[in-house]
Amino acid sequence: MNIDHLKDKFDLNELEVSILTYIKKNQKNLKNITIRQMAKDNFTSTSAIYRLCNKLKFSGYSDLIYHLSDNHHTHISTKNFEHYVPQFNQLLKKHQNSRIIVFGMGFSAPIADYICQRLTLNGFYAMSVIHTEMLDENFQDDSLLIIISNSGITNRLIDFVELAHKQHIDMLCFLANKNSKTYQYATLPIIVGTYNPFSHDNLVPNTFFGQVLITFESLLYSYLSPKK
Repeated sequence: MNIDHLKDKFDLNELEVSILTYIKKNQKNLKNITIRQMAKDNFTSTSAIYRLCNKLKFSGYSDLIYHLSDNHHTHISTKNFEHYVPQFNQLLKKHQNSRIIVFGMGFSAPIADYICQRLTLNGFYAMSVIHTEMLDENFQDDSLLIIISNSGITNRLIDFVELAHKQHIDMLCFLANKNSKTYQYATLPIIVGTYNPFSHDNLVPNTFFGQVLITFESLLYSYLSPKK
């Protein structure tokens, strides 16, 4: 729960922020906390909590508890990607204070933007680029390069991947084509779906980009989740 975001979005006052902080601290036990108990613990009235429920667009206290309870959260399954988790976590941990460059061309560009923003919101120093010329300027020895490419065989991409490989830059790549230099040079190649050379045909469903988002969110969730 991002309390600062909720504060700005719903124009919450200090008391309401305090209540949300209380909810966050007690997220695993919310279903056992009555509205009267919550009001008592926060030195306020039940009316104030009802007003908070309304501000957050919940129908009432039970609705708020249901949606904010830790037990209700959608636990994204990493079953299909669990073999990538250890190395993914290792790369993000290694580069938590490094520059992360997210690169995608064509339809991959908005996916790169999304991944960049998600990383930035979670404290990483990330930037999204769409021109290979910008990459040369931002390379550093400790950079992490994240690439999104369905085929992994675009000429401009290959030139860039080879350059990064020569400079020993860590590369995390989301792609569908195992038979590509991008796959061969990647520090961690993550295969998403099955490569279809006819995927650009408008009559053929292209699920690659949607699957990349699901895969990335699943792996990021694994990295950010408290270790049990």
